[in-house]
Amino acid sequence: MEAIAHHIQAFVASAGYPGLFLMVLIESTVVPVPSELVLPFAGNLASEGAMNLWLVFLMNSAGALVGSGLSYWFGAAGGKPFLLKYGKYFMVRPADIERTEKFFTSHGRATVLIGRFLPVIRHIISIPAGVARMPLRAFFLQTFIGSTAWGGFLILLGYELGPRWEAIATQLKKVDLFIGIGIILLLLAIVARFVLRRRRERAVGGDAA
Repeated sequence: MEAIAHHIQAFVASAGYPGLFLMVLIESTVVPVPSELVLPFAGNLASEGAMNLWLVFLMNSAGALVGSGLSYWFGAAGGKPFLLKYGKYFMVRPADIERTEKFFTSHGRATVLIGRFLPVIRHIISIPAGVARMPLRAFFLQTFIGSTAWGGFLILLGYELGPRWEAIATQLKKVDLFIGIGIILLLLAIVARFVLRRRRERAVGGDAA
């Protein structure tokens, strides 16, 4: 991970604002780019005069909006039709999709906003939001607020700490990784419970038949 982070940092340093925009865009999709080791680096470059702090903020917010928008489009354009056609092979029924849509109608704003601060979740939250066709205005507003707050914190971390930013950001990444593993285990438990429930329902349906 450290070697990958250094390669990404070297790319941002050489490509400048377009490189930073691209990294944030990718990080806002399902690709786990380590933002904790990229955005503080950009903030540090700004503190050294190699970048403009406000443009770094702008690249973070713009990249997050575009990347999240692409994931939303993927969920909206391909996710729901795919699940309606092939969901039965994954034990996903139309009723499950309908429940997801209702959930995002009632809790989509808070879910997208909070998801921007959580490892793993921040990479995937835009896809179910797209599947549920969450209103675009609400989706982009919450995405902007969450990504700007989280990314802004990381940028200012690098800007204010100077040479010490990397040691602090590395520790932050370890905490992020620990939380991410916990979230993955929780998601796996939820999936396992979902699969077992579906199998029980099928067994009960078969007995009834």
